Amino acid sequence: MTNLKKYGRQAALVSFFLGLLCFVCAFFIFPIPNLAILWVAGEIQPVSLPVDNAIAANWLQAAGIRLFPGDTIVFSGIEIAPSFKMPGTDKQMLIYKPAFPINLTINGSLNQFYSSAPTLGSALWEQGIGIIAGDTISAVLDTPLDQPLSVSMQRGRAIAILSGGGSTSVISSAETVGGVLADAGMMLQNLDYAIPAEDAMVLAGNEIRIVRVVEETILEDIPIPFSKERVSDAELKMGEEKILQSGQDGVKTVSVKVRYEDGKEIDRIVGSEWISMQPISQKTAFGSTAVVQTYGSPDGSVDYWLTKDVHISSYRDTGNPTASGIWPYYGVIAVSPDWYKILKGTSMYVPGYGVGTVLDVCPGCTGKPWIDVFIPTEDYVAWSRNETIYFLPPAPTGFNGDLP
Repeated sequence: MTNLKKYGRQAALVSFFLGLLCFVCAFFIFPIPNLAILWVAGEIQPVSLPVDNAIAANWLQAAGIRLFPGDTIVFSGIEIAPSFKMPGTDKQMLIYKPAFPINLTINGSLNQFYSSAPTLGSALWEQGIGIIAGDTISAVLDTPLDQPLSVSMQRGRAIAILSGGGSTSVISSAETVGGVLADAGMMLQNLDYAIPAEDAMVLAGNEIRIVRVVEETILEDIPIPFSKERVSDAELKMGEEKILQSGQDGVKTVSVKVRYEDGKEIDRIVGSEWISMQPISQKTAFGSTAVVQTYGSPDGSVDYWLTKDVHISSYRDTGNPTASGIWPYYGVIAVSPDWYKILKGTSMYVPGYGVGTVLDVCPGCTGKPWIDVFIPTEDYVAWSRNETIYFLPPAPTGFNGDLP
């Protein structure tokens, strides 16, 4: 008791300071755990847990969360590193965003990465994967990244489209010609076609040609030549003619389908046809009465019963007999086969030549009034002219006065 009285004051002071020292040591060496608020993205409520460590990753570990590549930690709206040292203030809040795997196939090649970005577009941007005009992707870029994703992408290729004489370059990821044209807004219309065809595969550097096709139906009028009808008239002398009815061409109308490609006509197909106007035949009366008349030629008077304006040419010995079987001599006249049937043996006066007889055939004289006069080789002179010839009586038996 004596000692307590003697040393009690000192012992109380020592005990006070020892207690104070223990409190300070407990505060700084063994700090009181703070309360951390951890919000996992996608969860409805945050998790509260005591933490006694300032490293952000350790807060997550305390909550049983392991960090993986691509995971994100956000503090005060800013993404922080796992090694970030948190302030020692109570009730600090961390947001943890887990990364999801993305299987991205680009032009058939698989790329896999993890991302905790809010959307697919943000995840691609983080990876440096840009989307440009002409690319196609199987999912929209604002697709929320809240689960694993498998996405395919086709990169656009430069393809030239030739149309209407010009060229347009487009970037398209379409695999077929039709898809490329759709991307370019240059669709085929009606009868248009493409080279290569719409369903053909197309590669980078290929050219596509658009052929614009137009078809129209037109009506064409084709003249129908009128026919000629000749009738004999005993009241007219041979050589005289009279038009009884004037001829007029008819009209045949045809329907024609015309095809144009790039403005150029390439085909015509005749469809239906009809007679839109009937032709009117020409009727001519020719004289059938032989009347002998006289012509005062330079060689003297010539009796004749028919005249004809003809083309006259000369010919010489061919080495063959005439159509009548005799050898040619001066005075032999050759006419067309049709005339020969009617006039064989008929004599005529030819100005500049004299009197001759039809005894030979001239095949080249067919189709128009034309006669050949024979000149022996030793005296031959090539000449031709247009003259009026005079047929000497008598007229051929049975001749009606019309020479074809």
